[in-house]
Amino acid sequence: MYLIAVREVAYAYNTQDIVISQDQDPFFAKNMYLNFGDLGQNAKDYVEQFASKQASGQKLESIEDMKRFVEEFPEFRRLSGNVTKHVTLVGELSRRVGTDNLLDVSELEQSLACNDNHSQDVKTLQTLIQNPTVPSENKLRLVAIYALRYNTHSSNATPALCELLTVAGGVPKYRVNLIPRLLAYASSLQSAQGAGAGIPDLFQPTGLFDSARARFNRGLRGVENVYTQHSPLLETTLQDLIKGRLNTSAYPFVEGGGQTRDKPQDIVIFMVGGTTYEEAKMVAQVNASSPGVRVVLSGTGVLSSTEFLGQVEEAAEAWPEPRETTAAGRLRKEVGR
Repeated sequence: MYLIAVREVAYAYNTQDIVISQDQDPFFAKNMYLNFGDLGQNAKDYVEQFASKQASGQKLESIEDMKRFVEEFPEFRRLSGNVTKHVTLVGELSRRVGTDNLLDVSELEQSLACNDNHSQDVKTLQTLIQNPTVPSENKLRLVAIYALRYNTHSSNATPALCELLTVAGGVPKYRVNLIPRLLAYASSLQSAQGAGAGIPDLFQPTGLFDSARARFNRGLRGVENVYTQHSPLLETTLQDLIKGRLNTSAYPFVEGGGQTRDKPQDIVIFMVGGTTYEEAKMVAQVNASSPGVRVVLSGTGVLSSTEFLGQVEEAAEAWPEPRETTAAGRLRKEVGR
């Protein structure tokens, strides 16, 4: 959340010095992976800490007092600048959360990914699509998750939701056409899985969202709150690697590179196509909770949903039109070109 704040709020405050260094700013290093609620509380404590130092004042009754003040003044000025910077960032985060209805959007995202509540999810999604304060990109993302999650559901409402996006959601038709392309892209991954590529189905027992649902069904054990139920597939892969249980058929070793039972100490993860902030947070948590193991996460970029959908559109643009017998083909016929 805080990394996202630094990335996005920078555009709104590009005239101010908001470049944040972990070495120069302990608050940033301590709070960069917190959820929004904990971040706000820590920012409040940070301001109160600064206020107490400011209220204590400085007595300049001797040469030694003046020397000490001159020596400490740069530190006081730096602390003042950091407090202003973080209050500005947290304030902008709070504004964005409120004006864009991000709590409602996030709760539905988590429900779609981790629960099995089709009827209620559709009703909530219809309400958010018709809410003028929800940004169009968030509406499109919610329908995209729904389309993937309930693609084979007997009461699948993806065509109706796509139409609602255009009629009442303020989303242009050319953007809505990303949904059938996303389904075609997902279908291509399943075809690759059948060829032995090891890419799992999103919502099957070995899928990307299965571990999140399992955690939810265990009574939210290990889940901070309703907004942080989902856990990326990378977490399961990484834990299996650390414990020496990685599936060698899906993750073969280079000749002479070791065996599954070998437990590594240094792990470098490189995500072709891009990594996410959620994966960065998870890796930081693994590093903090796994003594003797050091994990480095890298990739060709840092993905947002908008960037990912753009990649899907680029990849699927040159593909042949899907047949009407496929889900993507039927959906494309429903929403039109």
